Amino acid sequence: MPIANQEMIRDNNRRLVLEYIVNNPPVSRADLSKHLKLTKATISAIVQDLLLQNLILEIGSAKTSLGRKPILLEFNQQYGYALAIDVRPRQILALISDLKGENCHVHKYPFLPEEQLLPLLTRIVQEMLKEYEQENRKILGISVGIYGVVRKNQILFTPYYPLPDPNLGSMLEETFGIPVLVENEANLSVLGESAFHYDCRNMIHINVHDGIGMGILINGHLYKGKDGYAGEFGHTILFPDGKPCPCGNRGCFELYASEKAILEEYGKRTGKENVSIDEFLSDYSRKIPQAHDIMELFVKYMSIGINNLINTFNTDLIVLNSSFSNYIPDINSRIVEYLARHQNRDCRIIPSSLQDISGLMGGIRLSSEHFLDIRHLKIRTSPLDLEH
Repeated sequence: MPIANQEMIRDNNRRLVLEYIVNNPPVSRADLSKHLKLTKATISAIVQDLLLQNLILEIGSAKTSLGRKPILLEFNQQYGYALAIDVRPRQILALISDLKGENCHVHKYPFLPEEQLLPLLTRIVQEMLKEYEQENRKILGISVGIYGVVRKNQILFTPYYPLPDPNLGSMLEETFGIPVLVENEANLSVLGESAFHYDCRNMIHINVHDGIGMGILINGHLYKGKDGYAGEFGHTILFPDGKPCPCGNRGCFELYASEKAILEEYGKRTGKENVSIDEFLSDYSRKIPQAHDIMELFVKYMSIGINNLINTFNTDLIVLNSSFSNYIPDINSRIVEYLARHQNRDCRIIPSSLQDISGLMGGIRLSSEHFLDIRHLKIRTSPLDLEH
């Protein structure tokens, strides 16, 4: 067999073994051989190599009534840490966790319109590296979530902040000597959610904020399209010849159904200015009629959009990540009821389990998979320690 093929097989076997240990702890060598259909000699050699690298740990013997007790293995998830950054229109969130998405700490930073993004991100990364590496916690990867179009780690377009150079990731990587992965925030969000719905291989994650983004998972793989434009759900047309959009079209979905659009419409109906999401949710809980009317509008618009997605993708699960659906318990059920009146296709629609940190956890997953050279990582979070 050619050397190149031998190396490819060896690398693939190593990937399979490490991924299984990461996602199914604790596990014995015999379990690995049984589930992965690899010889005991192959398993022993790979496990020994991973133990020497300190990527996995032996944690004692399994409890058995007969024979020799097998030694159990688990992933050393604190081998290193990952840093995820979510660049929002007016705020930046940064999260550090171990390689399994646990031991999380979130920091929040204001992002003013006049600020330059690269110097601000450089300062944020410097601060977090200094804090963590003083504790001998090595950062092995950085991810940056961008509200815009990203292709092959380059930012092609973003409507919210000026970017003098599309190579933001490579510039940060050159500064810090750490791999930096840049991705669309909605794509990161679907990666984060899918790590918690691990058995669901076809999923759509809808992020509703100032705009509307969408991440698409097909057969377990992120779908981005030819140039990275797949998932621009907010720029599908709801009303032909409607409001003009900065993208160049008219009547785009996010001009009517985004949180920003809904709050602006609520302000017009009530005579209030600069209505915040907290103020709106408070009015809704106090049963202000206009607040309930505007939520009916949100349900209608979102149902129309989701109906189109179900008919286009025939997906298993749609995760709706919006302050409205996350904090008003019956929003999702009302959307499901609306859809049931117009079509009979089966699709689960649920609120986000991760809410504000879905993109951050997707970034942790992306960096961890990149460092470990595995394809699928289950992650879970501990209660978050929010720091401002």
